[in-house]
Amino acid sequence: MVELNEGFIPSLYTRITARVLKLQHRDLPKLLSGSELPSSILMPGDDTLITARSQMIILDNARALYGQPGFGLVVGSQLTPNTFGPIGYLALSSPTVLRALRALRDFLPLRISFTHIEIETVGSDLCCRLKLTVPVSHENRVHLTECFALVIKALIDAVTGGGLDGLRFSFSYAPPSYAVQYREALDAPVEFNQAQDAVWLPLSQVNIANVSSDTASYQKARDLCEELLQSTPRKQLTLADRLRQLMLSQPAATVSEEKLAAAMFTSKRTIARRLAAEGTSYRQVRDATLAELAARHLEETSLSTEAIAAILGYNDVANFRRACRRWFGVPPSVVRARGLHPNDDES
Repeated sequence: MVELNEGFIPSLYTRITARVLKLQHRDLPKLLSGSELPSSILMPGDDTLITARSQMIILDNARALYGQPGFGLVVGSQLTPNTFGPIGYLALSSPTVLRALRALRDFLPLRISFTHIEIETVGSDLCCRLKLTVPVSHENRVHLTECFALVIKALIDAVTGGGLDGLRFSFSYAPPSYAVQYREALDAPVEFNQAQDAVWLPLSQVNIANVSSDTASYQKARDLCEELLQSTPRKQLTLADRLRQLMLSQPAATVSEEKLAAAMFTSKRTIARRLAAEGTSYRQVRDATLAELAARHLEETSLSTEAIAAILGYNDVANFRRACRRWFGVPPSVVRARGLHPNDDES
């Protein structure tokens, strides 16, 4: 049991690290060595809270396994706002860049308790900096700071639709051997040996409006998805449960068998065999989840058919309409009008 004063972080971030390292199941104990954590925490659907101390051990192991400098930049490039669950969705649906940053500041400690974001005006700039509330080694501070910088960059890019003029980054430590990669990863001016680790935004840019349209409806759609995600049993999860959770944590139609196998650190063949043992298949779980999500969005939101198709991960709305006919026997407009459910037989 994690004591709150120890600092905690969800196991999700260690799963991301393991995927970046492209570990196989037999290699997972190497990543967790010394942390006193079982390999089961790396399975999709696990919601274990890891202590800050264990997380730092895992980061040390991860860098050793990676065997090259700059691992924080590599991991940070995989951390989109969506990684933070409903906190990320709140930030992404905020009306301006400033409100998005404040949302992250206000709620990130609920997700990663040993982090704290400070935002203040300094001259003609807005300064956004990360503070760590637990002792960490220099190597781990650099790793976490690199991840933080890339998360802020990804959030700003998502809200503005392309980035901000005048964005820059400062770091309190000396340039590492791979300093050239910072400029490439952040696509903005970078300075080392500065007074603080911070992201700097011109005040003239912070009230730029969010480019996302219909944010209220988008947020409602994400709330529905989060509600479904939370309703999935947390104990004794079957592989089908884990597949369902993976589909509910990102655009469901984009979760391929390859992605599922990678998330489980195993092969497609093993996934198929285990699902068959549970009396189901990847296709059956995928269709049931997509049908349930489609019905909920059609019945409970005012989102257009095009928007729902995009949320579920369909690049072509025509494919989504064909899928609805396969699931329900009728087009999306009739599902919305009739309040049809996935289990109804209308074919």
